[in-house]
Formats: sequence, C-alpha cells, structure tokens
Amino acid sequence: MLRYICLTALLCISLTSQGQQGDLFLTHHSLSIEGMDNLNFDITSNSKGQLCIANRSGILFYDGDQWDYVSTPSSALSVTFDKDDNLYVGCVGDFGKIDHLDNQYQFISLNPNENDHGLYNKTLFKDSSIYFMSENNIIRYHTVQKRANLLYLDDKNDYFTNMFEVYDEILVQTSDTLYQFKNDSLSSYNWNPPSDAKFLFFDKHPTEDKYVAGTTDNRTFIYRKPNFYECKISEFLEEHESFVNDGKWVNDRYFALSTLEDGCILYDNKKSEIKEIINQSKGLPDNQIYTIGADQEEGLWISHAYGLSRMEISIPFRSFSNFQGLHGNISEVYFHNRTLYAATSEGVYFLDKEDVYKNTVYYEEKKSKQSAKTNKVKKEEPDQKQEKKGWWIFGRNKEEEKDEKYTNPQHIRKADKKQYVKRIHKEFLHSKFLFKPVEGIHSKIEKFVIYKGKLLAAGTNGVYEIKDGSGELVIHEPVRLIEKERKTNRLIIVTYFNEIKLYELDDEIWVIADEIDLHGNLILNTLNDVSGRTWFITAGALYEFNMLSSNTQDFNVYVFNNPFVDKAKLAYIDKQLYLINNQGYFYLNTTLKKIVEDTTLLKEIGPPLKHLQQRNEIVWVYNGENWYQIHADKRLEMQENFRLFPNMNYVSEYGGRLWLLNESTEILQYEPALADTLIANSKMFFRRVTNNNGDVKIQNNMSFTHEENSLHFEMSRPDYRGLLKAEYQYRLKGLNNEWSNWRENNRIDFNLQPGSYALKVKSRDSFGNVQESEEINFVIHPPYWQTLWFYGLQILLMVMLLVGSIILNRRAKSKNVLLTEALTIITIVMVIEFLQSAAGNYLSIQSSPVVDFGLDVAIALCVFPLEQFLKKYLKAEKEGKGLEGMGIIDILTLPFKKKKKEAVST
Repeated sequence: MLRYICLTALLCISLTSQGQQGDLFLTHHSLSIEGMDNLNFDITSNSKGQLCIANRSGILFYDGDQWDYVSTPSSALSVTFDKDDNLYVGCVGDFGKIDHLDNQYQFISLNPNENDHGLYNKTLFKDSSIYFMSENNIIRYHTVQKRANLLYLDDKNDYFTNMFEVYDEILVQTSDTLYQFKNDSLSSYNWNPPSDAKFLFFDKHPTEDKYVAGTTDNRTFIYRKPNFYECKISEFLEEHESFVNDGKWVNDRYFALSTLEDGCILYDNKKSEIKEIINQSKGLPDNQIYTIGADQEEGLWISHAYGLSRMEISIPFRSFSNFQGLHGNISEVYFHNRTLYAATSEGVYFLDKEDVYKNTVYYEEKKSKQSAKTNKVKKEEPDQKQEKKGWWIFGRNKEEEKDEKYTNPQHIRKADKKQYVKRIHKEFLHSKFLFKPVEGIHSKIEKFVIYKGKLLAAGTNGVYEIKDGSGELVIHEPVRLIEKERKTNRLIIVTYFNEIKLYELDDEIWVIADEIDLHGNLILNTLNDVSGRTWFITAGALYEFNMLSSNTQDFNVYVFNNPFVDKAKLAYIDKQLYLINNQGYFYLNTTLKKIVEDTTLLKEIGPPLKHLQQRNEIVWVYNGENWYQIHADKRLEMQENFRLFPNMNYVSEYGGRLWLLNESTEILQYEPALADTLIANSKMFFRRVTNNNGDVKIQNNMSFTHEENSLHFEMSRPDYRGLLKAEYQYRLKGLNNEWSNWRENNRIDFNLQPGSYALKVKSRDSFGNVQESEEINFVIHPPYWQTLWFYGLQILLMVMLLVGSIILNRRAKSKNVLLTEALTIITIVMVIEFLQSAAGNYLSIQSSPVVDFGLDVAIALCVFPLEQFLKKYLKAEKEGKGLEGMGIIDILTLPFKKKKKEAVST
C-alpha cells in the first residue's frame, strides 16, 4: 500500500511540474477559399518549404502568407513531389500531375482507365517513378518514359492497405502480409519485423539512417536496420487505449503521433519520454486528427475538423494561455509562493491544480438481515483483497472488474427478481491545471506589490491583500500607480485624481501617513530608487524628492519633453537616471541640472517606438524591427527571438525565466532551448508568373509573343512564423542592368517591348540574410511585320519592283510613263516605311508627337537623295510615243489645259 501511495505522490509531483511548464506554441489557420472544407488527407512540403495539402475538394498550397488552390476531378487523397518539385496526386478513381495546360496550372490525369473506382490513398516517388496505390492495385508511372505499369493481387480476397519507402525499398502492406515491390512484382522481404505487425506508417529521420514505425495494434518502433526497438510510448498508448493513425518526425529529436480521439502526442526520442500531449486542454480545437505533416521550420501541422493548427517545436516559448478559467485583458503576471498570479481587467486569477474524476455507476445486491449476518465474516474478504490489490489511480484492477461485472447495469435483466442498491464509484482519471479567480476581487487590477511578505494587488477600486485564494480590500482608492518607499517602508499611491498618498500598516490597519500635492499635474510614472529618492514624471516635467513629506519643499523640477503624454520609463543606466519615451532616450545631467538627449543610444538602437520595463529596471525597447534590452551598465542586448511578438506589452523575470504578455491576451514564458534558431530554412522561389493570357509555366528560356508583353512575376519566401518581413529587389537585363530598390511588395510587373531579357531577384529577411534566385531568361518576340524575315521580304519586293521597272522601260518600244511614275512612288513609300519601322524598333527613343515629327523629317531628308536617284533612272523621257511623253503631273493637269486652250481659241 505504501508503494502505491509513493507512486501516486511522485506522479502528482510530476504532473505539477509538467503542468506549470506551459504549452507549446500553437497557431490556428482556417481556410478562406470558397467551397473548401476542412477534410484533409495528406500534408507534405516541397524543397522550397511551400506546404501542400490534399483536400477533399482539391490541392491547397500555403507559404505562410497566401493560399493557392487547384481543383481535382475528385477528392485528393495523397500527394508527393519528385526531385524537381513536380506534384503528383492520388485521387478517388484517378491519379495524375499538377501541370501547366491552357494557360493555367491544373490537374492532368495520367490514368488510362476511365472506369477506375479505386481510392489512391498513397503516393510515393522513387528513382524517376511515381507509385500510386489503391486498395485494388499499384501503378508505377515512369516520369521519363511516360509509361505506366499495373500490378494486381493474385488473391482476390486480399487487398492493399499501405505503402512505404524504407531503406530505398518499396514495401507494400496488404491485409495479410508485408511484401517488397520490385521489378513490378511482389516478393517476400527478408527482415525480422515485430510479431503480428501490420504497419501503419514509416517515416525517415531527417538526418540519421533510421525510421519511426507504427503498427495497427498501437505499437511504435524505431527501426534501424536490421532491428526494431519498441518505444516506451507504446505502454502509454496501450494504457489509454489510443488509436494511432500516423507518425512524423518533426526534427532530429522529436516525432509526433496523431490519434483518432486523443489529439497529437509529441515524443522525445532522445529522452524516451512524452514531451507534450496536444489536445483540447492545450488549445487544440478538436482531438480527432485527420492527418499531420511537418514543414522545414520544424513546425508540426495538425489537420482537424476546424481547420489546421501549427505547433512550433523549436521556438523557446511556452504558452500559459490555454489553461481554462482566465478572463479579461491581462495587465501583469506575478509569482508568489510558487503560484502564478495574473492581473486582468476582471480581477485576479491564480493557476491551480485540479483532479479530474469519473463517476461510475454500479449496483450491489440487497441482502436480507439473515444473509447479512451469515456473510458478516465473508464481507471482510473483498476488503482484504481490495487492500491487497488497491484502487489504482487510473482505475480498478482487472480482478475487481471481473468480480463486479454482474453488478453493472448492463448485466441486470428485467426477469431478475433480485433487489439492488445503486452505488457510485469515484474514479480518478488525471490532474489538470486551470486558472481560478481570487474571490472578492471583481475590478480591474494592474499591479502587484509585495509589502512585508504580503501580496497586494492594486487597481481602479483600490488595493487588495491576497491570501488563501481570496482578496480583501484594504485601501479604497482609485490607484493609478503604486510603489514601495524603501526608507520608511510606506506605500506610495498615486490616484486617478493625481493625488499622492503615503500609506503605512499600523497594527494590521492601513492608515494615511502623509499626502503630497503636485498641484493637479498628471502623474504618469514614479520610481523610488535605492538611495531613497522618489521621482515623478508628469506630462512636461520630472520631479525629484529627497524625502517625501508635506512639511518640506525639498524637491527639484526638470523640464522634460513629453508632448504625447507617454508613460516614460525611469531607470538607472550607467549610474545616470534615464527617461525613455517614444521621443527618444534622455538622461538627467547632474552637472548641468537638466535633462539631455542621448543621441548615441538613438543611433545604436533607433527610435523607441515601444518601451517596457522589467521589475529589476532593465528597459526593453522596440525599434520597429527588433527588441533590445538596455542593462544597468548600458550594455545593449538584441533579443531576436522576441521579434515574434512586436505587440508585446509586458515583460518581467521570475525564477530566472522571462515572462511576457502578448497584446494582453497571451501569457508566455521564455525558456531558451539548446539548439534554438528562428532563421527560416525555407527558400525564395517564383510563386507565380502570369501574362495577358493567364498563368505561365515557370521555366528558363521562356518565350512570349508581342501580345503577351505584360508580365507579372510573384515571389514567395515561406514564413509560417510571420517574422521574416521579406523584402525584394530585382534586375532585368535588357531593360536596365541596375538593381531596383528594396521593397516589401513581392510582385514585379513589366510591360516590355520585343527583345531578350534576363531576370534575377534577391530577397532579404529581417535577420539580414540574403537569397538570390537563378537567372530566368525569356524572349518577347516582335510582330511579324517587325521581324527580319519580313524586312527581307520587303527589300526583296522593292528590288523586284526596281528591276522590273528598269527592264520594262528599257525593253518596251514605248515609254510607259504612268507605270514608271507609280513604281517610283511605291518604291519611295516602301523605303520610308522600312526606315521608320527599323528606327522605331532598334533605336531606344521615348516616343512623343514632337519626337515622332522630328524623326519623320530626318527620314525624309535621308530619303531625298534616293528619291532623286530613282526618278533619274526610272522616270520616262518626254520624247516618245505612249502618252506623248507626258509625265504623271501632265496627265493629271491635261483636262485643265484642254479647257484653257478652248477658251483661248474662242
């Protein structure tokens, strides 16, 4: 019995220590695409880090910022990428590839069987082949030869259940046996699997040559060829009767198991222990898990009925916000007597442990008085057996359950004439932590203070003393600021009416010791330093009191620039009193007796857009990109991990750990990890390229017509934490060889003239890491009337006209004046058009009406000598027959000449 008590105590201590560690960081995502639901079947990612999800309605892509959707003819059940990041999909009754067709990316079927009804719920890539598995067949599709080979099972009663790649071998699990798929046939596999094992999953370790494997009887193994090593988590699964459906390595230390009713289990393979159980009590919306996957930033993606959740493994923050019971906006957290307290807009809450029990109804047969006397001695036997076996903390032992099986409700029949007495057994299930309200406090609390070992909480209704889970109002004042005076051990209270009152405890009674009048000035902050001086900040000045007393006027006033009434932080930095507000960094120059700006800190950190202060006076400053700690010795420490929380509004240190509040809604604990990094492993890539007609297949050496000259390149850099703040710049050879300025916009738009171009893009994250894309070459072809072959055709036609005209004029018996004049004009017009087209296409001239007119004049002047030459050799002579030697001008004026001649003769 003592052994059970000790085990129970140890378990409770373990649960207490584990429960107060907080939860791993969870973020939730809901799909905003019309017509989509949350039924997902498979999750994977490509080499760039982009997430791909097989959904009931199609394929989803996500990069941490935008969702993309590609429809499939039926539900997408499985997905895999090949070495070139081409995506292959297994569907209901079909399988295929996501590829570019008809100016868009779409599903292209690779299944020749139009009457297929199989469920292709497993897809693998290996050695240039894609393997699609349904319950009836396996199809190997060769990506180079574009051929498919089909495999059926010989036994019609047998069926395929799963397929894995293990040590470069394709293994196929059927309802009876595990086979090796080789040379498009099934053969036995020579290994030593666990007894009666039917495998559910194999997943390869990210860096080591080993696998995590799971079986249908809820056992989990580490497989390192040729041996299987069972994990301790199998005992937990058996004890809790959990149904496991998948397993994935999250990083080189942890793997996760998804269950059908108990959420996800994160297992530390290095320590052989459960790291976390992610379920509804830890912030997961639902305990039934559809599928899981991992991204390249060591995030675990969990699919459930309410969408997708991502659990962050590697960041050093634990969340205390998932514990139930907390209400209101949080203003401060505090540790006192090993208990976590939270001050909120609705009161004070403390984190406490609560045991969870299950009430089980059973029935005992009602005994007569005579039988009760007879069985009085026998009655002790079950008690002895109970003392021997005991009540185990997770339930009764099997022997007791066997003894009582005939007294459970389902075993009592209507025909049974016996009489029974209803009993209820209270069975311990587990312990959980939750926030409980401190009774008696129902107003806004903003600050905790320790006074002579007492925990005080101050807020708008006054000061409360907290003890034994309840609060007593001891000072009824609307408290804005509260500070403990070191010399006299009094409480300095600044009210919302800008009154300064000094309280002290006299025989457990709080009395007003003194009052200070600052003539109604708005008091924003206060500090009582180690020397006993007290400082007050108002909207425009800093007050210094060597001693707080209404009987003395021993104080100094320093003008302080605070136009936006900011609650400046007061701290001693480098043995000087600093005032930090959103205008900058200022310190009190004791020699000049005035407040001076510290421009050095401003240059090193930047403007303090946000500023917080720990209880040990360390000041935190956020400059819009990063958080910095300013220590008492003026040492600066950049806190990159905290850039996850740009809206952090409280930070302090308890027990060697930092605690913070994120937007007054989340309580987080900072716990540095051994291998902690927030630098993303994902790569920048071209997310989408479009032109006038739609999507463009992204590849090198792309080709476009002159009508497709409006191009749009969209970049992406997967960022599931939302902290990279990527910027982009580009260079387009053929347009401008200079790099553009950095910008946050990930879309690059061009409207280009025909020509050859080469595009290269760079990305820069907030950590200063720069990535550069490969150069993409593309050509925009000119219209046919601006091509060389068309120009050549024009030249050939002109030459033919010239030669024909010369031959016609020299060989003809009479001069064809009209024809030669027409040929001259046509030739000149064609030459001018040719020169204009060439000048417009091959000279980089910004077009305008004035420029076009000047260009036309210049071309005309250049053509003038050619025109004279053509007229000289092509124009007919005046002598000769034909039209009596008349040129085209004579012909056009002939009617006027006849009328004039007739008039003269008359």
